[in-house]
Amino acid sequence: MEILAIRAGQLLLILLLAFLIIGGLWFVLRFRRMMLLLGGKNLRDGQVADAVVLLSEEHRGSYLQGESYYTFQVHVKPARGRNFVTEVHVLREQLTRIPQAGDRVSVKYNYSGRKRSVVLNLDSIRPA
Repeated sequence: MEILAIRAGQLLLILLLAFLIIGGLWFVLRFRRMMLLLGGKNLRDGQVADAVVLLSEEHRGSYLQGESYYTFQVHVKPARGRNFVTEVHVLREQLTRIPQAGDRVSVKYNYSGRKRSVVLNLDSIRPA
């Protein structure tokens, strides 16, 4: 009976070690991918990329922080990594010129895990 107990304990130890090795590899590969996408720069600074406005929609009846706002769907084309499409919400009072579909804008984004945070550079709106 003791021989079976030792073998069961060894099997449990082997499974635990396998789980730790696989988890460690997953973490290292995930961290490496994130560092490659960010180019090793500071997360607070973000990455600058060009983007094309796909959709510009005003929300008059809805309010964000008590103000009407716009939703922009942008196609971001970073220098490194994959292109992606995301939505950005901007308060109406922050806009001096409203970007229309097809306009090119500059954006700054941070990539953390599966979620990207994107901010429009409102001074860089260029017509298509």
